[in-house]
Amino acid sequence: MSTTASAAKVREWYGEFRPDRTAVREARETARRLLPWLGYRGELDAPVLIVSELVTNAVAHGSAVEDTALLLRLAVHPCGGLSVDVTDSVAAPPELPTPPPSCEAESGRGLLLIDALGTHLTWETAAGGKTMRAFLPWGGTMRR
Repeated sequence: MSTTASAAKVREWYGEFRPDRTAVREARETARRLLPWLGYRGELDAPVLIVSELVTNAVAHGSAVEDTALLLRLAVHPCGGLSVDVTDSVAAPPELPTPPPSCEAESGRGLLLIDALGTHLTWETAAGGKTMRAFLPWGGTMRR
């Protein structure tokens, strides 16, 4: 776990979590506790939901039994926006469900929820896996 502040004044925190179901709750609690400390001035429900959904996806689709950790990065930018990065061990690109899940489905909405919150969602390959990044601008919505 580490915290840094660069010359550009991005305040960030990195932490590792075991890639199992307990990671989701622990990551949510960590985000709720640390975001104000990092200088995030917005409401916390949307960022905590983003953390929860990205970590849930990493546990469900981005990890294998032998994996020891997934990485969460929280970064508050000088503009007030927030980046949430989750790195897992599967390099395969994320896929939105096609067709979208039915109203009765209990899963399959995570990335759709993140998109609905007004984030800019991207992914890139990382050493031995991929990083999903959600950027939530100050004020919580992006122009589309």
